[in-house]
Amino acid sequence: MIKRTGERVLGIIGLVMFFLGTLFLGVLAIGDNQGLFEEVFMELTEESSELVESGTDPLTEEEANEVIETFDMINFTMLTIGSLLPAIAGIVAVILLKNKPVIASILFLGSTVFYGATSFLLLAFLIPAVPMILYIIAGIMALVRKPKEPVEQL
Repeated sequence: MIKRTGERVLGIIGLVMFFLGTLFLGVLAIGDNQGLFEEVFMELTEESSELVESGTDPLTEEEANEVIETFDMINFTMLTIGSLLPAIAGIVAVILLKNKPVIASILFLGSTVFYGATSFLLLAFLIPAVPMILYIIAGIMALVRKPKEPVEQL
């Protein structure tokens, strides 16, 4: 039996990062549903706003409306679900890692592909790619590492 400490640690760090991303995207989804972005960006158009730094020009209403339209096009609820499913798959993979490393590897790699397909917009930033990289490394390690066979003495 091989010790799978490396895969387990990478998987746990990856799933914690996925859960943090899920929490962040969930907060954004709630804020989007309650009109938080509209309020903030319209506040940025006023010169007397506390959000506008002194010495800088506030946003024009056209710029604020463009940003609001961009945020309206993003479905934060789908991104939240797309981040939660790989985290759940990571929990299952970490549990299965010791007894069934091939299935755990498939879960790690499959959830990475799923996350990449559902949240390609977020991958423009580096932080959402980190848990994916950790899952890929853990999945490849679980798939490739085999138990050492005893060397026969002649």
